[in-house]
Amino acid sequence: MSLEKMFSESKERSRIETIYWAGVLIWAGLVFIVSSSGFLPTIGNADAWTYIIFGAGLYGTLMNVYYVSSPDTLNPRTWDWTWSGFWLIVGLGGFFTIDLFWPVVLVLFGITVLVKGFRNS
Repeated sequence: MSLEKMFSESKERSRIETIYWAGVLIWAGLVFIVSSSGFLPTIGNADAWTYIIFGAGLYGTLMNVYYVSSPDTLNPRTWDWTWSGFWLIVGLGGFFTIDLFWPVVLVLFGITVLVKGFRNS
């Protein structure tokens, strides 16, 4: 891989990460505005942070799906999917009162390691 291509990919990944974090910050601000005005619905044990974390995971997953389906952009890395899934699971944990969080995290982490192992071989 040429140095120019590596720089181009690095610049594209940096742009994608900037878009993601800007979206998460905007979402967090909106959730805090709604929460402070008293309109945030309470489902289970959910608070503002639950909505923010769940929204960050959902947004990351939707971005990954978009980048996979778009032929002109870089494909998401395995860790992009892992972090999106992790935030989704953590966020959903606030809506439900079941103790499935850590077992699901372990399964997700194991799948990630397995996929990385198959991709590298």
